[in-house]
Amino acid sequence: MKKWIMLLTVSLLITATVDAQMFKIGLKGGVGFSRLTFDDITGIEDGPDVYDLITGESVAGYHIGLQSRVKLGNFYVQPEVYWNAGGGTVEQVVQSGNIEGEVFKIRFGRIDIPVLAGIQMGPVRINAGPVGSVMITEDSNGLEQLSEEFATLGRTMGFGFQAGIGFDVSRISVDARYEGSLTKYLGDEVTIDGNPYTLDARPSQWLISIGYWFN
Repeated sequence: MKKWIMLLTVSLLITATVDAQMFKIGLKGGVGFSRLTFDDITGIEDGPDVYDLITGESVAGYHIGLQSRVKLGNFYVQPEVYWNAGGGTVEQVVQSGNIEGEVFKIRFGRIDIPVLAGIQMGPVRINAGPVGSVMITEDSNGLEQLSEEFATLGRTMGFGFQAGIGFDVSRISVDARYEGSLTKYLGDEVTIDGNPYTLDARPSQWLISIGYWFN
C-alpha cells in the first residue's frame, strides 16, 4: 500500500512542475460490471454433504475519483485514484446431502490506483498498466460460514492490470477498460475442509467511465 501511495504522490509532484500543456487533472466516474475470479472448487465434503463452489454471475457497481495525465508527444502516462464499489457472486452447487444450494453475493468498497501508459492518435487513445487496490469494506453475505478465511481474503493490497480504449473531445474523456487480476498468480490460497485451494477474491471487471478535465 505504502509503495503505491508513494508512487502516486511522486507522479503528481512531478506532473505539477511541468507545463500545463503537458499535464492536466480532472474528475472521472462511471459504472463497472465485475465477476469474481477463481478456479471452481469441487467435491467439498462437509459431513454427509458434498458440494461445489463455482463462479457466479457478474454484478453492477460504480466508481468515482480523480484522473491526471502527463503527455509527451503522442505518448502519455495517466495516474488515477478512485473509489470502486462492486463485487460478484459465488454459487454453491450441491452434489449430495441434505443441504440446499445458495448464491452468495459479495459486495466490496475499495480504493483503486491505476497507473496507465498509452498512445494517442487524434481523439483516440489506447492504454494499459498495473492497478493496485486496497479493500476498505467487504460483505461476503454468509460465505465465511463455509470457511473463516473467506472473511479476510482480499483485505491486503491486491494487484491487477487494466487495458482499454478511450476518446477525448475537448475537456470530456470517455474510457472503456477491462481489468484482470494478478493476485491469483502470486499464490493466494484459501483452506476449505482441510484442503488448500488457489483462490482470488479480486473480481475481473469491465469499466466504462466519463471524465472532465479542469484544464
